[in-house]
Amino acid sequence: MPLSLIEELPKIVKEGRAEVARILERINSGNALALQTNELVLPSKDVSGLYRGELPSIDENEEWKNRLIYGDNILVMQGLLAGDSSSGLESMRGKIDLIYIDPPFDSKADYRTKITLPNVNLNQKPTVIEQFAYADTWKDGTVSYLKMIYPRLALMRELLSEKGSIYVHIDWHVGHYVKILLDDIFGKNNFVNEIIWHYKTGGATDRYFNRKHDTFFYIVKEIIIFTIITKRKRL
Repeated sequence: MPLSLIEELPKIVKEGRAEVARILERINSGNALALQTNELVLPSKDVSGLYRGELPSIDENEEWKNRLIYGDNILVMQGLLAGDSSSGLESMRGKIDLIYIDPPFDSKADYRTKITLPNVNLNQKPTVIEQFAYADTWKDGTVSYLKMIYPRLALMRELLSEKGSIYVHIDWHVGHYVKILLDDIFGKNNFVNEIIWHYKTGGATDRYFNRKHDTFFYIVKEIIIFTIITKRKRL
């Protein structure tokens, strides 16, 4: 008889912690992957002056530039944690104040593009990364999904600053199990709130109550306690 998900959780957590330990050891030894800059995106025409015959000055040695990174996020986070002196990217470990993630929901759905034309059926051939990202199906079901997401959530904690927070966008398929993993990684007391996003779209059915909301788990890296001192004035 196969194990239930509750029985599988200790193994999932143990394997996830071991993978994170290997990744951090590799980063600390200087063997992490580096990020490669493929293109520099100029500011919009409203501020760049490109459409007025003027070329904006771009300082490639500028201290910070916003980055749009394409790739498997577990590899991307290794690059961010390690930094890259050749490209001027310092380690982002403990320096990020806010993370929002919208991972797959373990919905068993395939979101890859299929286009049907008269007498033609076209299937977009995704890259390896796109296969992983857009086919929300998992070899061993929810167990594989939880094994995938645990080390990623743990690396996100490494990136967060002491005042940092994370918002995890999830839904009913697997949210309750992800919450358990988040409690293990961040600590149960660091959970701040469960935010409900209710939407009007979606199909109606007479078989069960309509599923018309997603959940955002709001968690902080460290609990900050504020002391408020008030003074009363005597009349």
